Amino acid sequence: MSARSFAVVSLRGDVPGLDDALDEASTAAADAVGPFRVVVASATDAGEVLSAIAEAEIHTPWVLVGNAVQHELIATIVDCALDGAIGVFGLAGVVVVDGPVPGAVREREVPADATTADDLAAAVRRLAAGVADRSPRVPEAWARVIASSRTDVAVRATLARRALADDPEYSPRSLTPAQLALLRQVARRVMPQGDGAAMDLAARLDRMVAAGESDGWRPTGMSTDEEAYRAGLDALAAIWKRGSAAQDEVIREVIAGTAASGSVLTPGQLSLWFEDARNDLARAWLSHPASLARVGYSGFATGGTGPEPAGYLVLAAGQREEWEPDELGRLQERGDAA
Repeated sequence: MSARSFAVVSLRGDVPGLDDALDEASTAAADAVGPFRVVVASATDAGEVLSAIAEAEIHTPWVLVGNAVQHELIATIVDCALDGAIGVFGLAGVVVVDGPVPGAVREREVPADATTADDLAAAVRRLAAGVADRSPRVPEAWARVIASSRTDVAVRATLARRALADDPEYSPRSLTPAQLALLRQVARRVMPQGDGAAMDLAARLDRMVAAGESDGWRPTGMSTDEEAYRAGLDALAAIWKRGSAAQDEVIREVIAGTAASGSVLTPGQLSLWFEDARNDLARAWLSHPASLARVGYSGFATGGTGPEPAGYLVLAAGQREEWEPDELGRLQERGDAA
């Protein structure tokens, strides 16, 4: 399966043209997406549609397609998918035909687009390409575990929301645009995400601060998170430089508490704030399900909603359970252990 493959769950029947062969130049392009697997869900009840999605075992990102007259059904399916419906994971976007995107979908910050029937296939491709470029992909083996009954509903809901691609036109809620821009530069230096799609860690951190969802810890004498981030970024802006090498040197000085003193924060206060900021950026990165897969952490799948308690049977070093992704290794047969 392609690393940029998608599924399409269509409430309006087939999606003509979506599987048409692309020309050679388009297929070779770095931003090409596909192939697309179309799952037609003609039911009018959200529960039946969700059951069809679960039965189809969709473990790639998927786009929901429907007509404008189905706006209530679309909104309900989106809510259920982001609220942890069992067997369902990977909602990546919504495309609505012949009408506006439901306000409830916009409120959930799901990538969405409105289009015409004639442009539907192209609209799906555009949305999928944007998602692929802005959102790290959760490997299918990990998506399968997240969707399964081993993962608690609340945990699956949290991971489903965190997996949504960031809005490229995000407007800050706590910081100023200039502060957000600086935080993005800082994030690139202290939390590099490697090649491929990357999260907008600064935007995620801004949302977290605005919602008061920090870890609740702050050094003695420091202000609230929102005030500290504004003051810290203003202080950092006064000494920030162009170029990665120069920026890394500023960062080292800030960490050491030897950065030039300013009128906003003392060097010591700036160092304390920056310690919190680095921790928050790392936490924002690690909270994404693709990051959990990258570091090989499967501990989220021990709550479960199945008839039997979900947990670990094997705790020995270097051994894995049968339900865990293959890349982590396999459970040793009895008698094989050294």
